Amino acid sequence: MELKQEIFTPEQAANYLQVDKETIYRYIRQGKLVASKLGRTYRIPKGSIDILLWATRTREDITLREYTGSDIAEFIKADELDEEAQKIAKRFLSANE
Repeated sequence: MELKQEIFTPEQAANYLQVDKETIYRYIRQGKLVASKLGRTYRIPKGSIDILLWATRTREDITLREYTGSDIAEFIKADELDEEAQKIAKRFLSANE
């Protein structure tokens, strides 16, 4: 039974993403790639690599839904606080001042 690789070294991550190893280190320093430092080397969870790929994808394939003015008015009305919720919100706001 073959296990799927879930943790990568920087070298393995670079190979997986087909980039230079220094690019991986730069992504880690810039916070674009989350890694754990164990001893003198980093370990990168596959999920972190997946997030990097998702965050840097091209946006052409995403269609945004368009809302009408009446749709937006309904959203605003639905989000309004009732009288009791307004009282609670005012208490929290005044406590933070």
